[in-house]
Amino acid sequence: MSVYNLAFDFVMQTNRSIFITGKAGTGKTTFLHRLREGAYKQMAVVAPTGVAAINAGGVTMHSFFQLPFGPFVPTEEGRRDFLSKQRISRQRRNVLRELELLVIDEISMVRADLLDAMDTVLRSVRRRHSEPFGGVQVVFIGDMYQLSPVARDEEWSLLSRYYEGIYFFYSHVLRERPPVYIEFDTIFRQSDSRFIELLNQVRNDRLTTEGYELLQSRYDPNYRSGGDDDGIVLTTHNYKADAINREELERIEAESFELEAVVKGEFSEGAFPTEKVLELKVGARVMFVKNDTESPRRFYNGLLGTVSLYDEKKNVVYVLPSGGDDEPIAVEVAEWENIRYSTEKDSLLIKEEVVGSFRQFPLRLAWAVTIHKSQGLTFDKAVIDAGDSFAPGQVYVALSRCRSLEGITLLSPINSFTIRNDEKVVRYSEGQADVGMLPAELDSSRVMFQLELLQGLFDFAPLTVSSKIWYKSTQENESSFVDVPFSFISDIIDRFVEMEAVGRRFIGQLRRLMLGGEVNEGHVSERLQAAVAYFSPLMEEVVKLLKKCDASTDNRAVATEFDGFVTDLFSVLSQKGYMMQGVVEDFSIEHFFELRKKFELPAFKFTSYSRTKVADKVLDVEHGDLLTELINVRNRLADEGSVPVYIIAPLKTIREMAHYLPLDEIHNRCYRFCRLHCQQKLSGCVHHCGYQHHRMHWQLPVPYYNQSLPHSAHCRRCR
Repeated sequence: MSVYNLAFDFVMQTNRSIFITGKAGTGKTTFLHRLREGAYKQMAVVAPTGVAAINAGGVTMHSFFQLPFGPFVPTEEGRRDFLSKQRISRQRRNVLRELELLVIDEISMVRADLLDAMDTVLRSVRRRHSEPFGGVQVVFIGDMYQLSPVARDEEWSLLSRYYEGIYFFYSHVLRERPPVYIEFDTIFRQSDSRFIELLNQVRNDRLTTEGYELLQSRYDPNYRSGGDDDGIVLTTHNYKADAINREELERIEAESFELEAVVKGEFSEGAFPTEKVLELKVGARVMFVKNDTESPRRFYNGLLGTVSLYDEKKNVVYVLPSGGDDEPIAVEVAEWENIRYSTEKDSLLIKEEVVGSFRQFPLRLAWAVTIHKSQGLTFDKAVIDAGDSFAPGQVYVALSRCRSLEGITLLSPINSFTIRNDEKVVRYSEGQADVGMLPAELDSSRVMFQLELLQGLFDFAPLTVSSKIWYKSTQENESSFVDVPFSFISDIIDRFVEMEAVGRRFIGQLRRLMLGGEVNEGHVSERLQAAVAYFSPLMEEVVKLLKKCDASTDNRAVATEFDGFVTDLFSVLSQKGYMMQGVVEDFSIEHFFELRKKFELPAFKFTSYSRTKVADKVLDVEHGDLLTELINVRNRLADEGSVPVYIIAPLKTIREMAHYLPLDEIHNRCYRFCRLHCQQKLSGCVHHCGYQHHRMHWQLPVPYYNQSLPHSAHCRRCR
């Protein structure tokens, strides 16, 4: 089995986290594309920067997990403080709970603390606090010998108290459970064995005398640009690249033209794949920044060329590619999409939702580009200015962009200080297990994953926890309900507790059957049938109860929270029931995920928010007529002011007003209610008048008031 197929099987058939690495040009990006196209797991792709995320077809880690840009402190106090500041929407929580596979691209640039922050979010949202990443499988893709994480001095002075190093593999979560290390070793970008060996020496910071001499042979201190066939300059800093591009563009005497991008929806400026306003001239050196979507492919990301014509009427730029082709390429506007992950309403499947777009010609000026922006690209010729290299791996990234040694020109000599790879990365890479052990590890991990999937179906502990949180939430909002549904929720909790106990015993049986040597599929299938026959009717009873829930509140916020618990339980139980019936026939991993994909949530509409229900249910209390009128007045005021009814007066307050009548202490409550109305509707009347004033504002019958106080002329006018 090839290492690529081995890696793919690890992702698809196990729940092990995996680190996919390899030298430049070994197919890591191609593997990511294969995952996006062929994975049957619920997947999301994230990256540390906006450009990297757009190129990978994903989103940034910070946006996906709502991470702060400051350092994360991996202590209990730090986690509590971090979670208290989290503002994750209900839709995002659904995505995180349904997530099965998380792919992190360009992992070399991710700090250890950011990985621990993501782990903290997933454990919290998924309520699986004892499992790394809350039970989500994570695939890390990148080369640690390339661009490294960035931490300011003040950040590292704090983080160094908790981490041995800044790299992702120093994170606490990966120290708890390290990922499977799989290195791609076949280089597709270069074919010259001599050049490949030189790159390996630079990558590993093991440059021999022969290698040093070979590298210095490409140093040309007298190099002067000026020909169309010159290679692209790879430099260390943005200002250097910008200055070179501006200078070279101004040398061209032709008239310039500006091409402005069209940005729609949400699309961060930091994620723009090229300039928003692209200034070009005929004769300008450009680089394609996107792969051609047509077949056969006319251009690819990183291809260099020269602008030969701009047809303003057709809005087409003609580019003559480098390499001797006579036919220019007609380049039209391309589109990049900014996506957001969400869950489908009826199936709970994670979907990609386009929230913004960037439309521009897939070109940028290319006399020079930074080494950072060149990562992932391939050039036939490159002029490398790495004398001011400031980060480990920069020189290796620059050198490995070229297909051949002959295509490289060095503007500054390369020495051991310039290369300076981090010894911590070298030690980590050298300490990994032999690839020959991976097939056996795959077999054992496959059985464990199959068991975990089945365990998840028959584990009712999360439902017990959710229903208890539901009970607590209802307690905190008790005053907002007409009839507090404590007994209803308690009944559901008791049912889940019972199912949880039986499920725990059945899971123990599964473990003995599947981990005791060779799996007897017939015996496992028999036990699954018995378990499904037991649990299915119990779950159906709970579903029926949820459908009959008759809780009522006039507080929209409380209703939203309450309804969320009901619908979440309904969704989980419906999916469990469907999956249980399906795995009886076939409990293979592939069939499990097929069932997940086919599942559609049954129609279910529930809301506890209702003014009508509330009004109907309060008639049986003392002074029911008064209470009804007070509710109607409150509702009218809310409609007039376009505010929720509980802002005018909570139900609890109105019930107390009707129960106690306007006497003594309750006068203050009644007065605050009417005073609010005066302030809202009558230009700030705050005169301390009495019950007669209240009665006139509310237009209630006099018999409801057993006393009245003098009413001022001022309040008569404000009436």
